[in-house]
Amino acid sequence: MTSQIPSINIDPAPRTNPRFIGARRSLLPAREWITAQGPLGAALAIVGLTGMLIMRFGQIEIDPAVSPAILDTATWDAERAWRTICSVGEPYWCSARQALTSGCALPAHESCTVFRGSYARHGQSVFFLVQLPDSQCVFVEIAAECGSNCLGKPLQMVCIGGVIILAMYGADSITIGRYVSCLRPDKGPTAMGGVPRLGIGSRMTTAVWPGVWRAMDRCGFCANAIQNSVRELNLLVDVLAARPARNNYLYGFGALEEGHTGSTFEGLWVAGVIEALKTDTHPKYGADADHITVRRGPDGINRAKSVIDAARNYTFFTLDVSDIVDYGAEACFSADARGLVHKYSQALDVVDELSTHINRLKGDVAFDLELSIDECPGDVDAFACLTTEIELTFLALELRRRGIGITHIAPNVGIVKGQDYAGLGVLPRLENRIKGLCDAASEHGVMLDFHSGDDLRSDVRQVIGRATKGWNHFKLSPSLQIIFAEALYDLHPERFEVWWHDTLEYARREASAGSEFAAQCLRLYEDGGDRAPSPRHTVFHHYCFASVGKRDANGQFVHRERFYDLPVGFYREYHDRIELFLCEVAQDVLCDAGGLG
Repeated sequence: MTSQIPSINIDPAPRTNPRFIGARRSLLPAREWITAQGPLGAALAIVGLTGMLIMRFGQIEIDPAVSPAILDTATWDAERAWRTICSVGEPYWCSARQALTSGCALPAHESCTVFRGSYARHGQSVFFLVQLPDSQCVFVEIAAECGSNCLGKPLQMVCIGGVIILAMYGADSITIGRYVSCLRPDKGPTAMGGVPRLGIGSRMTTAVWPGVWRAMDRCGFCANAIQNSVRELNLLVDVLAARPARNNYLYGFGALEEGHTGSTFEGLWVAGVIEALKTDTHPKYGADADHITVRRGPDGINRAKSVIDAARNYTFFTLDVSDIVDYGAEACFSADARGLVHKYSQALDVVDELSTHINRLKGDVAFDLELSIDECPGDVDAFACLTTEIELTFLALELRRRGIGITHIAPNVGIVKGQDYAGLGVLPRLENRIKGLCDAASEHGVMLDFHSGDDLRSDVRQVIGRATKGWNHFKLSPSLQIIFAEALYDLHPERFEVWWHDTLEYARREASAGSEFAAQCLRLYEDGGDRAPSPRHTVFHHYCFASVGKRDANGQFVHRERFYDLPVGFYREYHDRIELFLCEVAQDVLCDAGGLG
């Protein structure tokens, strides 16, 4: 088979055929702009930067190969992908099919990588995921006679060997969903209910997942391995329109722009599931749309619904209603029934409405649902509104009365993002507080979720593990980005310095705008004596996040590709460090429940 063989060109539904023209290296646009008819509704042009394939989607210009987890497809140039598939040749595809079905070693080819971890059989058809040299991914079917229709219509197909059909499908969100629903349900994200697990933030997307799968396999724990919050992610429609980032708030930090990873809810799911299909291991994992925040004001609940719509494929939804809890009622009524009803009434009405919205989207597909009250508005002291056992019991009973299927609650136990839990004699009190909350939650079939665990010492994590007997959901996110920075500092210091200077500039802007926290971090750096760039500086620790998904005034990403075009050896080192770190965390917080292999 060569690229010249005749093919049967299937014209699929618009959702599966973006009709993007392939970009190529050039100083001038190779074709006129076109209006694409696909899931992205994007125009595409060739911009041409040395060494990169720049494509225009809507109003943004990216090289998708080094800008992962943005688009809701990993097949952005179907014509080029098909040419590559055809160029591989009939003998290779026949050999790959034979190797997959017999369990033998896969043959290598310079123009494609076949992933055994994705292999599936359906009737007379063999399916698998293929990655091409330009980093696009496609699904390939090799079938006897007419093949299967479980993935819908292929983008392209051709006869090989007389009666054998070779078909190519785009790796878009709909096709990926069909693949992990019909062919490989063991490789897709799933709702796990009361299964103890880690929640692993995916700020570094494709750079982090290989290390995550290795840790899960080695130590035998489950995880929501696709996880980011509304503060970390964008909506795809907003990125394509190059809309300015929305402002959000983080307790203990202050104001920040949403979407600082550069990823989208849609793109993160696509990229994460593809990475799970690539691995030869069998991770039991979920996908958490974390901290779906409902802010005060008329637009709060509508924005939350928009986020849920974008995250419809996720298996875990964290509803953060902390901002609309009436903390004033606590002082007025303490812990009596009237006070709790007054304090939580509006928040529970919102949870009820959002839960109904999720049920409508998901239909018969199971999902986990979390009520998050671990944070509080900036004008409220976190330690003045610690969640009590009476409150948690009231919430569990009231949620049940309303018919809301909550599986998790994240209480406020005094842990603040970016801070360790310190103080003389505080750990025994923390352990007793968590034990009481865990007993109350378990009585009503609800699991406790602990957020912001990144900066906790091992002994603090062990307190959570003992108090819950390992029966908990423990979330992390920034720490995995910090580990990336530490590896970059050690292996590519010149690249780290770019990140460092951008971080310092960001912190200084925030301090000039009135952020006392930024000013404090800068004072620690400037008065500390050591002025050399380093990920160990407090100012970098707290402000480095903004560089990864930073966009300019025109909505274009400024630095993002710098984090995804590093040498292979760097990512191997990063994966080693991620594996070590996650196994240590899992050992601390999950071991007592038998949640480790």
